[in-house]
Amino acid sequence: MSKVDPIPPLLHLSDVIEEKVEPLFYAGRLEDLPPSFREYDSSHRHTYFALFFFLEGEGTHTIDFQEYTIQSNALFFLKPGQVHSWKFAKPVRGFALKISSDFFSDQGENPSALREYPFFQFAQSSPKIQIEDTSRLKSDFERLIEEKDSRSEKKMLLILAQVILLQAKKEYDLQQACELLPDSTIVAFQKLLEENFLKERNTSFYSRRIGIAPNTLNRICHEELGKSAKSVIHERITLEIKRLLLHSNLNITQISWELGFTDNAYFSRYFKSQTGTSPERFRDSGRKIP
Repeated sequence: MSKVDPIPPLLHLSDVIEEKVEPLFYAGRLEDLPPSFREYDSSHRHTYFALFFFLEGEGTHTIDFQEYTIQSNALFFLKPGQVHSWKFAKPVRGFALKISSDFFSDQGENPSALREYPFFQFAQSSPKIQIEDTSRLKSDFERLIEEKDSRSEKKMLLILAQVILLQAKKEYDLQQACELLPDSTIVAFQKLLEENFLKERNTSFYSRRIGIAPNTLNRICHEELGKSAKSVIHERITLEIKRLLLHSNLNITQISWELGFTDNAYFSRYFKSQTGTSPERFRDSGRKIP
């Protein structure tokens, strides 16, 4: 079965940078992005990691079917493949950092390093925080843009980008401090789930890879997340189904096969058991939303 391009297509860094080669890195001001990109209120996905730091502006930012408020001093994190859109009620001012894993490997660094930041680790990571003191992060972005505009070496840009990511991690960790830090088992489980959910859906697979019994994984999930390991797996699969239903050309049968369901009737029953509605109705209602 041949795959069909998603609607709308994935955005690459070349969509915001006019270069002859596919760029691996971008840093700039939100107000300087092309108008077509700033006003992109249709849902789309990226092939890269991104930070959007809003110093001013108002609007909404929808990420994987959850709506968040755009406001001053808001910092958003996006992972490759996430579906998002935004609508601005007022002009925005701030910064954008877009970076590919290949940029790290291109500079001799571990390409999986970006996945080690808590806001990029898994689907359940919170995509937004509020920054109280913006001076440090603003200064870091200004320095990075200055070096980029002066054609500094890529290694310098990588180091400065890492400074921004580490500062963002510091802010992220501070705001998560009011909650218990996730158990290392949960982190390992969610990382494995991101890598394997399309083909492995049994709790025993993940518990075995982590090195614990299935009952132990279930107990930890209940204690940390308030749900079973199986529920976590189902939620991740359901999110992917929703993405394809609303943002692909694939018909229902194609989606079921794409996600490893060999029985179309079972696929429909599965989705309805998770959402309370049929795939067809979900697709129709979602595409009627302006």
